[in-house]
Amino acid sequence: MTQNSKFIIAVIILLAAAGLNYYFSKPDIFLPRRNLAEFPKVLGDWTSVSEQKIEGRSMEILQVDDYMMRNYRNSKGEIIGLYIGYFKSQREGKGIHSPRQCLPGAGWVPVNISVYPLTAPGHNPETVSVNKFIMGKGLDRQLYLFWYHGRGRIYANEYWNKIYLIWDGLTKKRTDGALIRVNNPITKDTEVALQTQSEFIKLFFPTLKEFIPE
Repeated sequence: MTQNSKFIIAVIILLAAAGLNYYFSKPDIFLPRRNLAEFPKVLGDWTSVSEQKIEGRSMEILQVDDYMMRNYRNSKGEIIGLYIGYFKSQREGKGIHSPRQCLPGAGWVPVNISVYPLTAPGHNPETVSVNKFIMGKGLDRQLYLFWYHGRGRIYANEYWNKIYLIWDGLTKKRTDGALIRVNNPITKDTEVALQTQSEFIKLFFPTLKEFIPE
């Protein structure tokens, strides 16, 4: 390779780097969406019975832009928790914190971790992979399903989340997205709790696009 060729390649690399830097420095595109405070409080047979707030130090760490965290109860007295945390932009170190680090605590430890094929009405593909955690504390068990959701994508893997953020930031000028987490106690067996939770998710899934732009 001649000295002239090396110079040309170096110039091309510098120009490409400058172009990418300029492109990524441009502000994100924000699509219209509804605030999560407007999320339905009645979902089929389920009615919101309590709502929690993220305060102080926890909010400083999470830096979530919009969220809702509620407990719903049905006519059988069963309780399901739902958390949706939305970020307008995930740049400069700000972004979704994985529940893998947040869920363990207060005596609760992972008993079983796997990926679950969830039916997502209206989504393409209709079956998506989400995280399935069974947490234990003594004899008590809680079932958690959670996933990353945004820009028309649903995925379980936090590393794919980071890859898609880079790609969508480059190609769509968007890094918005959300974490969705659902949990309920396992009072009979895991399959019963999983079925209850899956049916609950089907009730609210079609409305998510109003709050999390595709």
